[in-house]
Amino acid sequence: MQQNIKELKLYTQYLPEVKRYLSQLEEQDLWWTTVAMVGKINNEKMDPQLLVSIVETQKEFQQLRDMMIEALITRYLNQANSEVMLKAQATIDMINRNLFERTADVGFLATDDDLVNFMAESQPDASQQNFIQNRLEEYVAKYSVYDDIVLLKPNGDVAAKLNPNNQAQHSQDPLIQEALIGKEDYIEIYRHSDIFPQHGKSLIYAKRIQKQHGRETKTIGVLCLSFRFTQEMDLIFDILNSQDAAYEILLKDEHGEVLASDCPKTHPVGQKTSPPILSEKPISQDNQLQFYAQAKGYEGFMGLPWFSQIRVDNQIAFAEKTNSQSIGLKISPESPVYLKDLEQTNLKVSTLLLIVILNGKITSLKKDVQSFLPILDSFQDISRNIAEIFHDFIHHIHDVLIDTIQDKVRFSGTLAAEIMDRNLYERANDCRWWALNSTFRQMLSLHDQGEALNGEQEAELHRILKYINSLYTVYTNIILYDRKGMVLAISDPAQSELVGHSLGQVRDSQACLLLNSTQSYTVSEFEQTKLYNNRPTYIYHAAVKDWHNIQKNVGGIALVFDSEPQFEAMLKDTEPKYQIKEIQQASFSMFVQLNGILIACSHPDFAPGLVMDLPNELLAFEAGKTGTLGWKINGKNYVVGYQMTQGYREYKTSDGYDNPILALALTPI
Repeated sequence: MQQNIKELKLYTQYLPEVKRYLSQLEEQDLWWTTVAMVGKINNEKMDPQLLVSIVETQKEFQQLRDMMIEALITRYLNQANSEVMLKAQATIDMINRNLFERTADVGFLATDDDLVNFMAESQPDASQQNFIQNRLEEYVAKYSVYDDIVLLKPNGDVAAKLNPNNQAQHSQDPLIQEALIGKEDYIEIYRHSDIFPQHGKSLIYAKRIQKQHGRETKTIGVLCLSFRFTQEMDLIFDILNSQDAAYEILLKDEHGEVLASDCPKTHPVGQKTSPPILSEKPISQDNQLQFYAQAKGYEGFMGLPWFSQIRVDNQIAFAEKTNSQSIGLKISPESPVYLKDLEQTNLKVSTLLLIVILNGKITSLKKDVQSFLPILDSFQDISRNIAEIFHDFIHHIHDVLIDTIQDKVRFSGTLAAEIMDRNLYERANDCRWWALNSTFRQMLSLHDQGEALNGEQEAELHRILKYINSLYTVYTNIILYDRKGMVLAISDPAQSELVGHSLGQVRDSQACLLLNSTQSYTVSEFEQTKLYNNRPTYIYHAAVKDWHNIQKNVGGIALVFDSEPQFEAMLKDTEPKYQIKEIQQASFSMFVQLNGILIACSHPDFAPGLVMDLPNELLAFEAGKTGTLGWKINGKNYVVGYQMTQGYREYKTSDGYDNPILALALTPI
C-alpha cells in the first residue's frame, strides 16, 4: 500500500473530488477512534473482546478507504494516461500513414512515360519544357501535399522544377548518387538540401528515373518530391488539439531534435532535447505527464525514425472534463467494469460493523451496562455515514469510468473519420492523375476516331494498368472505357471477360463523360456492383481527355476501391483500447451513411450494406461535429463516440464532392 500512499500525495492536489472523499472518510475514521476511546475509558464492565472487534473492524474500514482512494486515483490516472497515449500514438501514425502514400507516388511518377521521355532528351526544346512543366503542375494540382518537384540529371543539373521560387540550377546533394546507384527503391530524407534551397529543411522522396533500350536499362536522372511537411503537421495538430489546446504535441527525431511543434514558444522547431525514451505508460515528471510513441507501422512501412511526444501539466491532465456530455447511461452490475470488489468489500465492512453493534447491544443488555448503548448508537451513525459515503464514492468512480469511455470513443470516432477522409483523398487524386496518362489519351483518342486498337496497343494498355495496380494495391481493378462505356482494358487479368462489354456503371460513366476539367472526378454511390463481386464499394471515375483537345472527353478510367479490407483496417486501427479484455473484445467501430446504410464495421455481425436504425441525434450534425451518446443495440447499451467526416485539404471541402459519412466507435457498458 506504500506506493499507493505516495500516489495519493502526488495526485490528490490535482483531484478535488478525491480530496473531498478522503476528508470525509478521515473524519469518520477520527470519529470512530474517538468513540472507541470514550467507550474503552467509561465502560470497564464491558467484554474487552467487543472493543477489540471494534478496533479490528476499524482496520478493515481503513483498508477499504485506502482501496477506494486508490481505485479512484487509478481511474483518474487511467483517464489522463489514456488521452495522452491516444494523442501521441495518433500523431505519429497519422503522419506515417500519409507518408506511406508518398512512397507509392514517387515510385509511380518516376516511371511516368512523359517524365522518362523528357529526361531521355539531351537538349529538350521549349515545347517539351512547357509540356513537362504543365505535367508537373497538373500533378501537384491533384496531389496537393507536395510544394515542389525537381527533375535532376545524373550530374546534378536541374532539368525541370515546379516551384518558380526554387532558384536551384545544380545540386551536389549526395542523395542523387544514393538514388542513382543505391539498392533502395526510393530515398526518404528530412534535412536541408540544395535541391530545395527555399526551405530550411525538406522532406524529400527521391527515386532514379530509368529508360529501357531493348534489354538494356539506362539510368537517366532522379525525381525528387518535396512534401508539405510543416503544413501537414499543422493540420494534424489542429485535429488532435481541437478540443484542448493545453496539450503540447511534438514530433522529434531519434536524437531528440524537435521537428514539428504545436507549442513553438516553449518548444520551437530545431530545439535539442534528450533522446526519446519509450515507456508503457506516461511518466510523471516536473508536474507533467509525458509520453513518447513511435509508429505502429502501416502496410509494413515504418517511415523515418521519428517519435511523437505529448506533454501536459498535471493540473490540466486531471482537470474535470468540461466537454463531457451526459448520455443518460449507468454501469450495470453485470458489466465487466462494474466495481464488484469494492462493493463486496464495502458490504463486508458494513456487515462486520453491524455485527459488532448487535453483539454490543446484546452484551450491554445482558450485563445491564446501559451506559455503553450511546457508544453503540454512535457507531451505528458512523456505519450509516460510511455506507452513504462509499455508495456515493462507487457511483462517482463509475461516472469517471463512463467519462473515460466517452473520451476514448469520441477520440476514436474523430480518428476514424479523419483517416477515412485522408485515404479517400488519395483515391480522388489517383483517378484524375491516371486519366491524364499520355498513352491512355493517345490510344483512346485514336479509338474515338474509329480506329480499332490492335493487339499490341491493347496489351500496352493492360500492361500499364497492371503496373499501376501493383503499386497501388488498394484497388481490385482499374478499368479504361470509351465514350460508349465499353471496357477497353483492365488491370486484373482474372477479370478479362469485362473487356469488350459495357462497364455497367451507366449513371457514373455518363457523369464522368460530362466532366469538363482535369480537376474533376465523380464517385459512385456506395452500392453493390458486379465489378466488386456483387459487394458494395466506391468506384472512382475521371475523364480521359482527347490528345489534341483537352476540352473533349474520349473515355474514362474507373478505380474499383477494395473497400472491405481497407475500411476494416481503418476501423481496427482506430478502435478504442481497453485493459479489460471483455470490454475490448465487445467494442467495435463503423462507418455509416446518414441514410443508415452501413459502409463498414469491425464487428462480424454487421455486414456492409446493412441498414442501421440510427438515433435521431446522429442525423442532425454538420461536418466535423463530434460527440458522444448512448445507443441501445440488440438490447445492449453502448457508449458511442461519433464524428461526421469533414474532408481533407480540398477533398470534400472545395472540390464539389459531397458525401457525409458518420464514423462511430461503440463500447458496451
